[in-house]
Amino acid sequence: MSEPKVLEFTLAAGDFDQSLLPPNARAQGTTAFREAVKRYLQDEFTHLGGWCQVDVDDRLIRVSWTPNRQAPDELDQIIAKLERGERSGAIMLLQLLLSDRPADVSILYNLGMGLSDVGRLDDAEIHLRRALDIAPDFTNARVALGVALQRHGRTNEAISELRKAAERSPENPWAQRNLGACLLSTGQFEEAESCLRKASVINPDDQQTWYGLGQALENLGKTADADAAYRKVIDVDEYGPVAERARDALRAIAAKIFRDKVPGVPRPDAVMYCLGAIEKFEKMSRSDIQQIAFEIAMLGRKGLNVNNPEQKYRLKSLPGEYSGLHLVSLMYVGFKIIAPEQDVGFDLSKEYAMAKAMQQKGNTPEG
Repeated sequence: MSEPKVLEFTLAAGDFDQSLLPPNARAQGTTAFREAVKRYLQDEFTHLGGWCQVDVDDRLIRVSWTPNRQAPDELDQIIAKLERGERSGAIMLLQLLLSDRPADVSILYNLGMGLSDVGRLDDAEIHLRRALDIAPDFTNARVALGVALQRHGRTNEAISELRKAAERSPENPWAQRNLGACLLSTGQFEEAESCLRKASVINPDDQQTWYGLGQALENLGKTADADAAYRKVIDVDEYGPVAERARDALRAIAAKIFRDKVPGVPRPDAVMYCLGAIEKFEKMSRSDIQQIAFEIAMLGRKGLNVNNPEQKYRLKSLPGEYSGLHLVSLMYVGFKIIAPEQDVGFDLSKEYAMAKAMQQKGNTPEG
């Protein structure tokens, strides 16, 4: 059996990411810096599997590593670090691997993506272009280059690269999604819609795609389709920042439609619902009101349709069937009682004020 191959890596001492070291060991040229770098890299390469020796002087870091043949592939392990968000450590290891394998497309690609994610966009571009020089048909590297260029504010260049990626690999969802996002940012809404629709078919569980599609559709005046796209964002995963942005968009659409029906004046149906809620809650305890308001708020995370009069919603805390507007009115009044400073995300202040005035005068809506 042949002896395991010893791999040699080098890195300029000034290129080591000092954020990976203890605060008292970040001054290059000090004994503390040299010892901390040595410990860090020995730990990292030992974790990758095998035997490691690290030498550090004021100018250069040298690593000799004998991989364990039974250990998982080192590149796969480093990519896993990137996916866990451990970018600084992964970038450092990829830089070292690249010193031994300068034409390895996978290393160049993953290093480029990692550098792009941490904002080192010039360095990212260098490595991604090098990957494409070696493998011009590597679509994901071209997509990553397009993303880096977009992050750099070079949108036209980004669109050019992403068009090439989408033309060469029309079934690549990342090419279509990122091209759609760039087109969206430049106001090219029709083409953005086309790209994002393709991406949504190829990868229907990607929230960013559905959110971008919703934005394109909304800008094209296709409000109903935009509403459906934003709801799909929440269907995929109702938690996280993308879902919250989709909820904000849905509320804005609903509010516009709601107000457009009776411009400039309170909506009579919402006034009626608010008045009913005020009278109902007068007879209930604060804890019961809180339970109802919170249940509606949780139900609203999936998007209540306030512009559909159909009574299709049910509550555990209150009997009956309700329309979306009825529930939002109940929630609005409930929070006015339990947390008046809370913004529930839908403005019924005019309707609530009119309902309060009517209640105080002992009146009820006519008709």
